[in-house]
Amino acid sequence: MNEPAEFNDAAPQVEELSLPPEHDYSRLSERAAFTIDAGMQLEESEEDEEIDEDYVAVDNDDMNDLSYWFRRPPVRQRTKLDELYPFVQVLTLSNVEDCVIVESAFPEHERCSEEKFKYRLTKCPELSLGMFTLPLMKEGQPKPRPTLVAHVIATRTSASRVTDRSMQLPPNWQSERLSFEKDQPIGHEESGGTVCIHSLAVLPEHQGKQVGSTLMKSYIQRIREAMIADRLAIIAHDHLIPFYESLGFENKGPSACQFGGGGWFDMVSSFFLAVH
Repeated sequence: MNEPAEFNDAAPQVEELSLPPEHDYSRLSERAAFTIDAGMQLEESEEDEEIDEDYVAVDNDDMNDLSYWFRRPPVRQRTKLDELYPFVQVLTLSNVEDCVIVESAFPEHERCSEEKFKYRLTKCPELSLGMFTLPLMKEGQPKPRPTLVAHVIATRTSASRVTDRSMQLPPNWQSERLSFEKDQPIGHEESGGTVCIHSLAVLPEHQGKQVGSTLMKSYIQRIREAMIADRLAIIAHDHLIPFYESLGFENKGPSACQFGGGGWFDMVSSFFLAVH
């Protein structure tokens, strides 16, 4: 740690200042008037053409226009994310196959199944969000199809954190609106105040390009501004805790979830302060 600087307690020496000669006052006054007038388009008088030999004439046209540097937008180097020409939109059932491909970024025992994608994109597609890349259109070629490179998939729950039952696939979800197990709801709960994020996945070839963080920030903003939930919740392994904390999530400690073999931590982002 740096040592504090020593202060000099000695009184500062004051230099004696002499006033300028009387004839210099007129010069200062004339230059002050010139400075004020220079900020406006004024007509020049004949007297201004006589320049005192003690002063150097300044041609303003020779000066650099530094205001340009303040007017122009800041120069930003293109990133790998920019090269994808990304855009985000809500997912639908038509994206199920694409979601299965993106989900392959996870170990097999932690992946969302195709049936679960169908269930979640049927019951609550508004809680999903995908990031797509649009390849550049080549002359003479048909319009390219956008490619899904990352997704967020979620459901609602009445619990304050992600639970195993909130991740379950109800057996008769196509015919039953609500499903219960031991008198407890399973799967998506339409009136739940917590949005459970079950998957944030990025295609392996596009990882390391800030795709995941950009998509997640967009998702959090959408849910917060829509005011449709009290909080967001997700489970994460310990090495991803700093990532989610950087997005505003709070580590609530080890999770009771045993999905995929367990070993998770509860991460929660609350939108409203609790009232005591």
